[in-house]
Amino acid sequence: MLELPDDVGALLVHDLTTGAVSTREGKRLEFKRDFAKPDFSEYTKVLASFANALGGVIVFGVSDSPRRVEGCLPLPDEAAWADRLREDFDPEIPFAVRDYQVGAAALRVIGVGPSTHKPVLCKKTRTKSVTSNKGPKDVEVLREGAIYYRYSGQTRPINYSDLSAMLSERESLYLKKMMETLQVVQKVGLENAGVVDMSTPQSSVYMSAEAAKGLSIIDKATIVQEKGAPAYVMMGNVATKEIVHAPFEDEDKNIPMEAAAILSPVVNEVYDGDPAKIHPAQVTKLLQHLGIDKDNRHCLYEKKLKRKYVTRLGLKALENFIRTRPKEALQAFGSKECIARYGLKNNLSDEKRYLAPE
Repeated sequence: MLELPDDVGALLVHDLTTGAVSTREGKRLEFKRDFAKPDFSEYTKVLASFANALGGVIVFGVSDSPRRVEGCLPLPDEAAWADRLREDFDPEIPFAVRDYQVGAAALRVIGVGPSTHKPVLCKKTRTKSVTSNKGPKDVEVLREGAIYYRYSGQTRPINYSDLSAMLSERESLYLKKMMETLQVVQKVGLENAGVVDMSTPQSSVYMSAEAAKGLSIIDKATIVQEKGAPAYVMMGNVATKEIVHAPFEDEDKNIPMEAAAILSPVVNEVYDGDPAKIHPAQVTKLLQHLGIDKDNRHCLYEKKLKRKYVTRLGLKALENFIRTRPKEALQAFGSKECIARYGLKNNLSDEKRYLAPE
């Protein structure tokens, strides 16, 4: 974000006696006599054009003819500027505001740096009413989808050559960042690397299962007991959110119907044919009971296709659960009648203790 200077002389050259301003408007500077609320989006358009170019400032309190320091009443607060910029443009435009005292006059300045996410696009069309010799009429101020760019002393929609150069620069910066990231990964080793997503207030840490092994985290007052073990302090709102695994093979992409077909022979064997098979919905009940539904290891979920898969590891966990704890497994997926019959076959006197909860 642009940092405004302490001395107004860094923004404009003026005569201390007369207030005359010799600095001219340019690619990074625009003067306004006063702030007019009906022209709010005119100002945001100028700021967006600065953000799409080299950055720049609007100085309120300078008259046009002659160019002279006159002073200006206070501008809207920063929250109002942030709201209007967010309504008019995307991505968000960081800005800075500052007041300067020049003799008895106060200059109000708002500025932006060049955007790191170009191009900044206009989100909505706005008009304002003006009066001419032919009477009042609406004049377009903003046009949805437009990209405004700062040229010498004026703001207008970007031309083809400047847009092409902007997109080429964005691609070059992206590739540069990608190469820098790969160099870091190469330096620390792929098996030891992770990624921190800092795009939200609550950051998230992504790492492979291999990198997560042996990772000790100090959370608040918890102390790592093992002497010499590497420990990592999670500051603020940082949280280990997700472990990313290598791409799964086709053998790990078993939809619930396929998983049910694979597990049915096991169910038939363990329960002596009562039940003789397991249904897809009952597979999901077992996954949920074990707490491994959609955990991205035992069970995958593709959001775009809205499709669930049970991996080989998940099938193995379900089969082991059915074989080693058949009663609990049946309580998780079986009907009340089936659970009751299982209890009778095993000479259990109190059938109610095996009934699945309502």
